[in-house]
Amino acid sequence: APVAPTKECLSLLQPLIDAHGPVKTIILPSVAVEHKVNAGPFARAFPAADFYAVDQQYSFPLPLPAVFLGLPSWTKPLPRSSEGLDATWLGG
Repeated sequence: APVAPTKECLSLLQPLIDAHGPVKTIILPSVAVEHKVNAGPFARAFPAADFYAVDQQYSFPLPLPAVFLGLPSWTKPLPRSSEGLDATWLGG
């Protein structure tokens, strides 16, 4: 799950980015608030990356759109299964 994109976090990621290339994909694998609270800021730190979230993100007491929860506007639904996915998802 995404973490807070602090200066320290981003500086620790930089050697990995230098060695392996830019962040391509960010995944929010949970609906838990402790995971999604940092998802939007982390995704905005890497705007070229694809951002996927499990479906059925919720808010309480009112149902709000994902963008109101702080998730980026380019959020895509995380596939429920790897069946039929292209090689990108399978590490190829």
